[in-house]
Amino acid sequence: MKHCYGTLLFAGLIVTQLACQSKKQESTQTADSVAVTNKVDPATDYVPEPMPPQLANLGLTRDSHWRGINLGDPFTAVAEHEPEKPFEQDANHVGYTVEFKNLESADMLYYRKNDKVSGIDVDLFLNSKPSVTTYQQELTPYFTTRYGQPKTADGTTTWTGADGAQVTLKDVSKGKDYGLKIRFRPLSPVQ
Repeated sequence: MKHCYGTLLFAGLIVTQLACQSKKQESTQTADSVAVTNKVDPATDYVPEPMPPQLANLGLTRDSHWRGINLGDPFTAVAEHEPEKPFEQDANHVGYTVEFKNLESADMLYYRKNDKVSGIDVDLFLNSKPSVTTYQQELTPYFTTRYGQPKTADGTTTWTGADGAQVTLKDVSKGKDYGLKIRFRPLSPVQ
């Protein structure tokens, strides 16, 4: 009987110790979580969620119109942010291509006026209707978060941002050619 009592006492002590360690770990984790959550960049009023994979592959950032470039930036910023050689270039625009592992691609045309970026056109060349849908499902909340509620007319979704930019997104798929067209234009002319 003494042996049973001793075993039960010993087991009780172990359970109590484990419970105390577990409680201590939970309070440490809670304190750490609160510390991380409270570290918000004062320049933003929200903690950005992770970039969806499709958008990360496009090279999008949360602080520019497209791939680190904003309307009104000096036109030299385009060459600084685009790592590849342009596929076309003249006095009014420059074009770049990004190719993805799944044989999809994006062509970007950056337009110039007064040595500033005056517009951006993006053509996404996609493999299938599901790919078009996936990009639309990721781009729509991304643009809505950045530019506000969109308006849709004639198959084109349009956002008008407080920063003076207008963004349009349109499914341009025809037959077995799947794609999306994205356009960035200033509401007032670039000076």
